[in-house]
Amino acid sequence: MTNHDSEPEQQFLDITEGSRGLAKLLHASLARLRDGVAGDDLQELARDVLAGRTDLREVAASDAYGTALLDRYHRFSEWEASLDPEERQRLAAEATAAAENFDMRS
Repeated sequence: MTNHDSEPEQQFLDITEGSRGLAKLLHASLARLRDGVAGDDLQELARDVLAGRTDLREVAASDAYGTALLDRYHRFSEWEASLDPEERQRLAAEATAAAENFDMRS
């Protein structure tokens, strides 16, 4: 078994600037997309990234997924803008704590 197999998030360490916690969260998020939570387009994208057929930098520069990613980004931005400042701060703190928790378990 390779290191990639035992630590699937390893491929994301460069994107997360070496943070194992963020890499694990990114991997888990892509796994959810692969399972279809955001539709067929992003499911296919996540499958390709997790299988190593492409990486997130290539995807970001790709016209093939650009529309789907931009649409989801706009939805997220609208949702985030609707949050009151206290809720936004609480969610940011939870995300930071979750990433730090993953880092400490690594």
